Amino acid sequence: MEVVIRSANDSDAQAAFKLIAELGYPDLSFARFTQTFRSVLENPAMMTLIAEVNGDVVGLATVSFRPQLRLTADLFSIDEFVIADRVRGQGVGRRFLEHLKGVAKQAGAFRLELETNRARASYRRGFYVKNGFLEADSAVMRIDYDLAEDKS
Repeated sequence: MEVVIRSANDSDAQAAFKLIAELGYPDLSFARFTQTFRSVLENPAMMTLIAEVNGDVVGLATVSFRPQLRLTADLFSIDEFVIADRVRGQGVGRRFLEHLKGVAKQAGAFRLELETNRARASYRRGFYVKNGFLEADSAVMRIDYDLAEDKS
């Protein structure tokens, strides 16, 4: 199976939206998603990549990169990574991750990291560990803001 990895463009919004729904976010507004997708595409500190098999979009990854004082180098973070259910287990994810690791290394990154949910099937089957990632002893702390709130 040939996997083609390329930069995403505006015409990939619908396919990306479907993949994000498969990742576990089925209730997103398509209008807001499209607006955010365009912002990510235009952000110079990010890249959005698509994996295709036979011209069919089957994978999506967004990566952000930024310098980190504590590392004294760049940190690359895989912010979203999803492979379509219909091709999971066929090596697409492994090839896509290898590509992302190569991009980070070529750019001189000190670290490539990602955040995943321990309840995800990919985590439970050890997908990331099998692909060279080590689980960090850290905690993700967050505050979610309701974007529908009045901002006045």
